[in-house]
Amino acid sequence: MSSLRKKALIRLLLCALMLIITIVFSVLLLNGTFDGSSGSTSDSTSASDSVSEPASDSAASTDPSGEGEAVPEEGAESVAEPTPEPTPEPTPVNFDGLSEQPTTVYAEGEQPGFTVTPDSNMNLRAGPSTDFDKVGQIPAGTAVTALGTNADETWVVVQYEGTYGWLAKEYLNAAS
Repeated sequence: MSSLRKKALIRLLLCALMLIITIVFSVLLLNGTFDGSSGSTSDSTSASDSVSEPASDSAASTDPSGEGEAVPEEGAESVAEPTPEPTPEPTPVNFDGLSEQPTTVYAEGEQPGFTVTPDSNMNLRAGPSTDFDKVGQIPAGTAVTALGTNADETWVVVQYEGTYGWLAKEYLNAAS
């Protein structure tokens, strides 16, 4: 066999070995059995279900090929991860007393703050237009928090003294 063929065969074997090691490592990472630490393993969810093993008898050992990759020992138990709690579905928001509901509702913590212009009071409306009924009045200079907005973001829904209503955004100053 020529030296060129021998080199090609060695390279092919090394590539195959690296592919196998990569697959084993990926499976271990996906299963959560290889976390990069050595020593004892334990499940922190329950003290009664906790299993602690000494470092010399751990569930992972060095790959016999000498590559240093961790592989599970035969008969080693894997610790099941706790099932995550399902995320509750958000409840539809209904702003009582409004003739028209906002098209966009701001999430808690992402609600922008505004201040009513200092030169005049503002009418709180049942919908995003002066054509809707007045449901209240907000004094000049009052700070408000936008809870939602209409499609073109020209009006915002706020709550003032327990009443929901719409304010024209052009007469509000962004809170600093």
